[in-house]
Amino acid sequence: MLNLTQRELIIKLAKQGKKQQDIAGIIGCSQPSVNLWLQREKQGFSLKTLPRSGRPTLLTKKTLAKLKKEFIQEARTANKNFCSIDTKQFSEIIEKKTKKKYYTRHVEKKTHKVDFSRITPRPQHIKNDPKKVKEFRTEFKKNLKQNTWVMKF
Repeated sequence: MLNLTQRELIIKLAKQGKKQQDIAGIIGCSQPSVNLWLQREKQGFSLKTLPRSGRPTLLTKKTLAKLKKEFIQEARTANKNFCSIDTKQFSEIIEKKTKKKYYTRHVEKKTHKVDFSRITPRPQHIKNDPKKVKEFRTEFKKNLKQNTWVMKF
């Protein structure tokens, strides 16, 4: 989304006779965005961002910053070895704080916004036999010189 100064710059550059593609390159946005704001200005609309309709979210940046501290504290108490907690626990904390239930996908997006990364457990394969792995490694080391190619500098 372009800020107000960028929008004003689009109009100014267009009045100087620059092409839309050149303006997009200067500002660092797409040509359709430049076209949109030129059309809006031509029709007499304001370049300012107008308030949007609909219910405002309870999970604002300030609320998420406060919740982040609770998330970290909950994650540390939940696991002693590493700092992790599942989406259901995040959802319960948010519901407790905002008194509103959010869908799982929405909770995942919000937790990603507060710098939590999602990890998935990696199960071992059924055929993963430690003896065979060890045997393969020893065989690989024996044949390492024959099968490996190295670029000389």
